[in-house]
Amino acid sequence: MAEDPLNRQHVQRLAALLFLAFGVNDPSLDVVWADTWVCPRPGQADLYTDREYPGCRQLGEAKMYSPVMIFPAPKSSPGGHLSANSISSDVPPQQQSRKLSPFSDVSLSLPLLSVGQNTVGSITGSWTGFVAQLIVGYKADGKGPEILGDSNLLPASAHSFHTAVVVASRAVGYDPRYLTVRILVPSRLNGPSAGGMFAVGIASALLGDPIRQEVCMSGTIEPDAEIHPVGRLVDKMNACRDLRKTTMIVPDGLDNSHLNFTGAERSIQLIQVHTLAEAYSAATGQALRQVP
Repeated sequence: MAEDPLNRQHVQRLAALLFLAFGVNDPSLDVVWADTWVCPRPGQADLYTDREYPGCRQLGEAKMYSPVMIFPAPKSSPGGHLSANSISSDVPPQQQSRKLSPFSDVSLSLPLLSVGQNTVGSITGSWTGFVAQLIVGYKADGKGPEILGDSNLLPASAHSFHTAVVVASRAVGYDPRYLTVRILVPSRLNGPSAGGMFAVGIASALLGDPIRQEVCMSGTIEPDAEIHPVGRLVDKMNACRDLRKTTMIVPDGLDNSHLNFTGAERSIQLIQVHTLAEAYSAATGQALRQVP
């Protein structure tokens, strides 16, 4: 008997709700809906893909995402700003001993890609490409990082942004306690898939390398500075095209064969990366390095 896709979807969502109700007790974790499958490959690393193949399992609809070194979970003020008092960063001794020079605020535009929920019976959903404003500044009292976001930055994206601040500042050797970082997002954004672009943007602001105008990106940023897979990349490629970008940076852990074909149809070149250093090089044309 053929499986009813609507019933299957109902069972998946019910299982996810039960998981949330009984399996998650840590309030610092947020749930992010993801359309990603994991395919075991004997003798090789598992394959992550945004298409379903026989023998693959869906990367649980309830995907757990936790930020790095933020205690407790960030709280929002009535205006949507994230409280800086809830953030604690573990700064390496060599960064603590460095004398940091004050700098003027750096403002740059970040292209972000967002997707909506799939409609029943469809493998694609809605997508949106928009430009956020990132401002990175010097915090003289050394009591940062001060991290601010507006009300459009929803919880999972806020956690991703916090993680990006810590990881990017560590990658370039800048003590995050002397940073004020703010993101202004013109549309609602939720999920970790903009984390890689957040981190690239913060590192770019600190190093002074402009991000190439033709670039967009989708991929999470992890505490170890790796860029991890995300779902719905075909839809995000459409958002990238809507922004008139011609190069899309994606995680290399995905099955990207169909994306290359789709990209060729849309005149978009794919660049696959695994680390923040690779993403930074692809986005700016410069090496990720320590601040002077």
